[in-house]
Amino acid sequence: MIVENVFKSNSITKEGECSMKKMMVLLASVLVLTACAQPKKETKESTTSKTEQSTKASSSAKEKKGLKFVVAPQFEGKTSDLIELGKKLVKEHPEDGKQGEITLYYTGSTYTLNQQEYAVFMLVNKTTTNIDHDAEFKLNWSYDGQSIYQNQLVEYSISENGKLPTQSATLLLLPLTSEQSSIVEKISDETKMSLSITDIMMK
Repeated sequence: MIVENVFKSNSITKEGECSMKKMMVLLASVLVLTACAQPKKETKESTTSKTEQSTKASSSAKEKKGLKFVVAPQFEGKTSDLIELGKKLVKEHPEDGKQGEITLYYTGSTYTLNQQEYAVFMLVNKTTTNIDHDAEFKLNWSYDGQSIYQNQLVEYSISENGKLPTQSATLLLLPLTSEQSSIVEKISDETKMSLSITDIMMK
């Protein structure tokens, strides 16, 4: 199955927006916990100065970790809800993805085109290698013990999706059956969701 980045001007479902907001809250909570776990610097500067330094350091870290959003070649220069979603996610969450790895995230949104519903994922490349050849991997995705995809083969086509340089991300749409969609609609607790990719191969 070839996965295409379908960027057309259709509205993302309200359920998708709701789920995405919940995921944003969870991500924000993780960031807060991480920040609290960092050791305090021994300094006698005022609280105001510390706050300013913290803000500058945070902004600087985000710039260094900044992700570039990749739009499929045939949709460059165009706009749509999906493209805006992708740009928003990489801007607000540049920390997504593990350094040295290719990571796939569920954005919390679904998208319907020609009566076919798709789950919207973000593929993040934080390896030191540009993805400039067709690739494939297997996807396993479940929620609360219910399988959505099991060893699902996903193909990434350069001609259709574009090259994915290091430190960049793009959206992938995977079709859902009515049964799979009914499970996805229930996703509300990120801790009950399992998502993994294996057997990544460049062609």
